[in-house]
This record gives sequence, structure tokens and C-alpha cells, in this order.
Amino acid sequence: MRTWISDFLNTYRSRTRRYAVIYTTTSWWTSCTGNWSGPWANHPLWIARWAAAPGALPAGAPYYSFWQYTAGGSVPGISGAVDRDYFNGDRSRLVALANNT
Repeated sequence: MRTWISDFLNTYRSRTRRYAVIYTTTSWWTSCTGNWSGPWANHPLWIARWAAAPGALPAGAPYYSFWQYTAGGSVPGISGAVDRDYFNGDRSRLVALANNT
């Protein structure tokens, strides 16, 4: 699994000049990659944990960039449940991430 993920991340980076955001749960990452810490130096973490706190992060991840805290949220104007997420930073960091700077 690590080889496939590494190949994907390298291919993505070479084609887009951007680091891929990795969306995962800590339990999936731990069981499927052996808690590989390789990508966290460059690739932003989008942690999925439907709880009151993001909880433990995958090994080596110093922080998360995004946290999906529910899949059952609501937003005015949208019928049905939606994902709700939190960005771990201020607006300037979000703009920098979006602009690859």
C-alpha cells in the first residue's frame, strides 16, 4: 500500500506541482500503511473523525490542516446531510494553501 500511495503522491506532484492533500482516518492509515509517517513533511492532512475532537493523528503528522468532524451536518439551502469541516489555521494560511504558496 505504501508503494502505491507514494507513487500516486509523486505522480500527482510531478503533474500539478502541488502536494496532494491526504484525506484519511487515523485507524485506516494505521492499518493500511502500518502507520507510515512518510508523507507528512509536505502533504497536508485532512483527518476524518466524527467526534468532538480530532483525536490522535497518524504517526509523524505534526498537525492536521482540515478536520471533517461530521458527515451529518446541515447547511441552509442544501437538503439532506452534508459533511462539515474545520480548517486548522487562519484565512491567510487557507489562501496560501489554495494558491500553492
